[in-house]
Amino acid sequence: MRQLLLILGITYCFSFQTQAQRTCGTMENYDHQTGKDPLLKKHYEDAFSKIIASEGQVQRASGAVITIPVVVHVIHDNEAIGSGTNIDDDQVISQIEALNEDFRLMNDDSLTPGHPFWQYQADVRIEFCLARQTPGGQPSTGIERFYGGLDWEMSDCETVLKPSTFWDPSRYLNLWSVDWGGANSDLLGYAQFPGGSANTDGVVIGYQYFGYRGNVTPPYDNGRTGTHEVGHWLGLRHIWGDATCGNDLISDTPPQEMDNSNCPSIPHNAFSICGSDANGEMFMNYMDYVDDRCMVMFTDGQSTRMNAALTSQRSTLITSNGCSTPNPGIDENTLFGESISIFPNPSTGIIRIGTKNPASSNLLVQVTDLSGRLIKSFSIKNPALQSELDLSGLSAGTYLLHFNQKDLNATKKVCLTGY
Repeated sequence: MRQLLLILGITYCFSFQTQAQRTCGTMENYDHQTGKDPLLKKHYEDAFSKIIASEGQVQRASGAVITIPVVVHVIHDNEAIGSGTNIDDDQVISQIEALNEDFRLMNDDSLTPGHPFWQYQADVRIEFCLARQTPGGQPSTGIERFYGGLDWEMSDCETVLKPSTFWDPSRYLNLWSVDWGGANSDLLGYAQFPGGSANTDGVVIGYQYFGYRGNVTPPYDNGRTGTHEVGHWLGLRHIWGDATCGNDLISDTPPQEMDNSNCPSIPHNAFSICGSDANGEMFMNYMDYVDDRCMVMFTDGQSTRMNAALTSQRSTLITSNGCSTPNPGIDENTLFGESISIFPNPSTGIIRIGTKNPASSNLLVQVTDLSGRLIKSFSIKNPALQSELDLSGLSAGTYLLHFNQKDLNATKKVCLTGY
């Protein structure tokens, strides 16, 4: 338990070297969350203890593979699809391909016999698919697009972006593609460990580090930021334990002095003060900080840890129908409601409403308080485009937006912060 508390409580050291050093905000986000909420810290620690305790029970039929449904939320600055932050579908697909290749040990750059760490690399037997249906059963490509602007920081992602856009994390892995800015302008991505809040669960990645085709920036252009962060999402720590000669609590990753960058040569840091042997450090592990082209493997121990996290803490994903063809008999009002997006939510008063409904008739919107008292009414003439509603004159609180189009009806909640 002492080691567990140490690894969970360690403070993440953030680097501000532009493009020179991989930067992952997972531990920084963990420290920020748990520093504000001791009860949440206990939830994380309990989840991690259960993951470790269940490792000995991880059993799966030979060759059996679990597939996790993924929804990708592309946050853009209203550019055309394929331009700037509004990355195209092919770039999104390339990230899913990278995850599948890396987690299944199908990557072309995997280690070959004769490499000192070849015997340790593992097929994790976890795959990923873009969701084929929404939580309500509507057909989906697994790609959602939101006009959210530029310069996102982790704090904004946690309080505004994720709670406004996430799909049920018990059924989907949520990925967000954003343009980092402000204090996090040099960040590549970050994840939430098992045990955290549902409203913030998932992985956020800079749009230029998302996948390996399209608008990607070297040396982080092979989709390995996604692989690294999904490793965190499935319970892995950094290989150096986030401390000098730290401990990632994985038995088959050798001792490591600190994080590594760029592309070291083999052996690297052999016979170090931390106890590495003649083979040196496993810098080519996905949980180190080297360039994308030089991280190529998970170990058997890491595979066991991630499968234990999946079966003990994220088990509902195993039976999710997110990768299945949707039910054609779903209620039309449910489909109508899912076609409407509200962003941001919570909001200071200005909200954007978007709809995928192709109907040409006006979209009627009525704003009421929770008691049903009518406050405002709007009519959106072109519901195929995003529209802005100004509710800044209302007091802070929760309101209901009632949507009507022809014979279809839906209601959504919006929270106004008043500041």
